[in-house]
Amino acid sequence: MPRLVAARLLSVLLAAGCGAAMVPDPTRLAALEPELGSLLLVGFRGTDIAGNADLDKLLCEARVGGTVLLSRNIVDADQLARLTGALAQRAAACTGRKLLVAADAEGGNVMRLAARAGWPATFSAQELGETNDFVLTELEARRIGTMLRAVGINWNLAPVVDVGYNPANPVIVGAARSFGANPQLVTEHARAFVQGLRAEGVLTALKHFPGHGSSFGDSHRGFTDVTATAAPELELVPYRALIGEGFADSVMTAHVFNRQLDDQRPATLSRATIGGLLRGELGFKGPVISDDLRMGAIEQHYGIGEAAVLALDAGVDVLLIVDDRLPDGGSAAQVALAAIRQAVAKGTLDPARVESAIERVRALRGRLP
Repeated sequence: MPRLVAARLLSVLLAAGCGAAMVPDPTRLAALEPELGSLLLVGFRGTDIAGNADLDKLLCEARVGGTVLLSRNIVDADQLARLTGALAQRAAACTGRKLLVAADAEGGNVMRLAARAGWPATFSAQELGETNDFVLTELEARRIGTMLRAVGINWNLAPVVDVGYNPANPVIVGAARSFGANPQLVTEHARAFVQGLRAEGVLTALKHFPGHGSSFGDSHRGFTDVTATAAPELELVPYRALIGEGFADSVMTAHVFNRQLDDQRPATLSRATIGGLLRGELGFKGPVISDDLRMGAIEQHYGIGEAAVLALDAGVDVLLIVDDRLPDGGSAAQVALAAIRQAVAKGTLDPARVESAIERVRALRGRLP
């Protein structure tokens, strides 16, 4: 019924000649155009910028705000330092901006600077939680931060602050990615981890909001419903504390579905979860980054373009696309940008929302050394 009422109201407004007021000013749209790419953090194929036409298009045509590095991009420390240096130089030449260069460096199983490529082994969050020495956690984060900075990575998509109270959880607890089942201890270790990374000049991201530690499923693989298992009285404790204390450089969303928060969409695409809970109740003012929009929980149910628009509309500022290459050879980043342009031009995505996202990304970029 509310949708029907809204549709009738829209018809009345259009009939009254008010439709033109809903279409954004072309001058405003033109000002947005060169900055839209700054909202994308995109992964690519290859280990070198030379001869990589797809990568050059990302940097200079899509004008992406950042790149995310995976194992497929990494041979060893020398190669990676050359790659990130070339990325930063090319991005600056094409856009005049510094480039956000991100990676998952949680430690343990999720560590892009892996032992197989010559880096020393690192402790997992679970190991640090079990040792329960906050000084050790900070020192380990500083060690990781030193490794990242040495190869040109300036944004660590960590720490995980999911409270791991479900021992059967496959993707967080089962992978040793949670500091533990006690939210206060998760908070303390996460604070120490952020402090260690900041001391080395590396930005951080608290993840996965509003909590992935309760699930029995893996959102990488498909739809993940936590309606019956979520415990906000536990899972929001780290966010509430760390946001309040200024230890949240950015927050990454989870693709989990919780009917108690939004009975239509998963957290990444949910206004109620991001705009209402994270921005409103918890008071987070910084940049929100989506988890990978190509994960099963999103890509199997929404196209890249629709997901990008819905995520921005919900309050996400940075759209993470871990693999730019689509099965048909096209660019996921270009599909997302085309959908955003169309939605803003039609007035279905508020340009003010896009402008605020651009400003948050600009502020994050301004914190780079």
